[in-house]
Amino acid sequence: MEGVWFSGLADELARCLSDAESCANACEALLESVTAAGNVEVQRAVAAALVAPAAISRVLIDLIDHPPQLVLAACRLCREASRSAVVELEALGRRVDASEALPALRAVADSCETLIAAVG
Repeated sequence: MEGVWFSGLADELARCLSDAESCANACEALLESVTAAGNVEVQRAVAAALVAPAAISRVLIDLIDHPPQLVLAACRLCREASRSAVVELEALGRRVDASEALPALRAVADSCETLIAAVG
């Protein structure tokens, strides 16, 4: 039964996984762009904000065949890390162009929230 726990949640799960991939890609692109820009202070701040949500998003994608408890725990971590990253990036203001990362972070946080609510 654990292998098909998501059968009634296909739309929510698909949205969550799609948003997780988009988030990871956007975070990784922003990390690369600030590294290329060379401002060490901004690099550290962006890395501190984005490494966790990018990594958790990548792991979440790979957890589809695992027990629901593990997937939901990853969703909770992803939601919280993404929300935190939004706050941290917004605090950087114009020092960094987060125009792609911010919507991606918000989207994955929202879709994780939706999946968690649908299961609960």
